[in-house]
Amino acid sequence: MRGCELDIEGIGAARAVEKLVQGGVTVLGASVQKKGVRVRVDAKQRKKVFAILRGSCYNIKKCTPYGAQRLYALARRSAGLIAGAALFVAAVLFCESRVLRIEVVGSGACYGAEAVALLKEQGTGFFSLPPANEALFVAQMLRLPRVGFCSLSHEGGVLTVCIELEEEAIPPEEGPLLAPADGVVYSLTVIAGRACVAVGDRVAKGDVVAENGTQPVIAGVAVEYAADAVYAGSEDAALAQAYLEHGELFSIQTQKTEGGWRVTGRARVTAGRNLG
Repeated sequence: MRGCELDIEGIGAARAVEKLVQGGVTVLGASVQKKGVRVRVDAKQRKKVFAILRGSCYNIKKCTPYGAQRLYALARRSAGLIAGAALFVAAVLFCESRVLRIEVVGSGACYGAEAVALLKEQGTGFFSLPPANEALFVAQMLRLPRVGFCSLSHEGGVLTVCIELEEEAIPPEEGPLLAPADGVVYSLTVIAGRACVAVGDRVAKGDVVAENGTQPVIAGVAVEYAADAVYAGSEDAALAQAYLEHGELFSIQTQKTEGGWRVTGRARVTAGRNLG
């Protein structure tokens, strides 16, 4: 139902409501105002209200749409604005469905020109739709050297091509694995190649502990030996120098001497070949 509100002023304006009802007007609501009364009626009966109150001591100062009638009036006044907003939203949605920019990201961004060229072959460019055959584009990109991953995403008009490169394979080092120090073999792991010593064997620095078999050596060794040396300076400085010289130290003991501090213990040093 379309309604309207009328502000009625005059002496005893509240009695105007009674007069309207007696005249056959359906009053939907009424409220006392500072200078009169505000009445809500069906918009179809608006002319009837004016006719009943014409020539009376009551004046209608204001008549405004109410409820659906207000929305209808607002819509009529704002028709241009609503149409413009609808057109704007439609334009935004249309543009977001198109490719406005192509971005190539990832470690394989160096293949940006190739990616754009392949997209162009599929008819994808500025203001076009995203590629219909994404799988074909990805397959073509994966044929390029070192390309290990490729994906496409389209959001907000931006077509993002993510390309990641595989790490270059490092050729294996040739030659045997040598003992890093004089001592006893504490541990030995041979993944490829042939072991030349066993755990517990005594070796000298530079001895071959593993050599090539049918493929390059992939192995690691740890050699343990006794550490015994005197260092000048404080005890802390002596320990720091011992760690710097030997790396791993176990069962450490220190003793004050005339020449400084004597540090003893067990040292362990490791070496590897093609272990990554």
